[in-house]
Amino acid sequence: MSKRVLRLISLGMLVVAVVFVAYALCHPEAGQAFYVFGVAIGASVWRIFYGVYLVVMVALFVASFFVGRKGEGQG
Repeated sequence: MSKRVLRLISLGMLVVAVVFVAYALCHPEAGQAFYVFGVAIGASVWRIFYGVYLVVMVALFVASFFVGRKGEGQG
């Protein structure tokens, strides 16, 4: 896959992630609390999940600029 295609895909994923997180933070009623071993996972924990998700998407976008050509780096 060419670098250009990879960057376009990663940019698209980043845009979707930003739109999703923006919607989720503006509409907390869209999510539901759930329980893990009796511990409620509510809106405050969801915000942490959203932040981690956004950081991962940004990291993948930045990583797309450091991908070498196919066959490079192989001894």
